[in-house]
Amino acid sequence: MEYNILIVEDEQAIARVLNLKLKQGGILTTIANTGSQALELVNTQNYDCILLDLILPEIDGFVILEAIRRKSQVTKVIVMTNLGQPEDRKRVQDLGVSAYYVKSEMSIANLVESVKQILET
Repeated sequence: MEYNILIVEDEQAIARVLNLKLKQGGILTTIANTGSQALELVNTQNYDCILLDLILPEIDGFVILEAIRRKSQVTKVIVMTNLGQPEDRKRVQDLGVSAYYVKSEMSIANLVESVKQILET
């Protein structure tokens, strides 16, 4: 099965590496570098999974996650952020995310492996 993923990440280097690694795994990807780009894509396209940063230019990831959940309760969302506070984690987990990673504690390889596992569940 071919999967379609939206990468919502304003840090260009991280977005490019994720894009490359996921495409190497046969996954279709789209990148949004701002919250407003992400919101437009979320509202007009369907994705199997969304990799979502919470700190973004224009519109934050919390607003985007709420928009994703208004549209679909089944779209898988993986949060990757610099926010490691328990209240931030609880806020997104209450909205039904599949995984939550703090960027300083994650490796791209582990994240890509997690994406593949989550897509197959």
